[in-house]
Amino acid sequence: MRSSFIGLSVGLLMAVALIYLLLVVNFQSWLDPFIILTALTGALAGVVWGLFLTGTTLSVPAMMGAIMCLGVATANSVLVVTFARTHLQEGMAPLKAAWKPAPAACVQC
Repeated sequence: MRSSFIGLSVGLLMAVALIYLLLVVNFQSWLDPFIILTALTGALAGVVWGLFLTGTTLSVPAMMGAIMCLGVATANSVLVVTFARTHLQEGMAPLKAAWKPAPAACVQC
């Protein structure tokens, strides 16, 4: 069990690092992927909170679910940042451009 946790933890950290580098290449920016990855802290907090509320122990299936949850949060964040960047390029005010894509990204999921 310990080796499984260590393997999943290392895999999770390497996946986050590789996803960050892939997003850097995709967006051609170091800041946009950082903004996207900040959403992962909220998703991870939700996973921990959900495990606490249900009384579920940290197990291999729970870790796999957490990894999948982080993937969904990353995909949603990519949509939000992409829509916000598009609105900024169209000349929209920065604050409005940040708030407008949120409902559209949720509908896409």
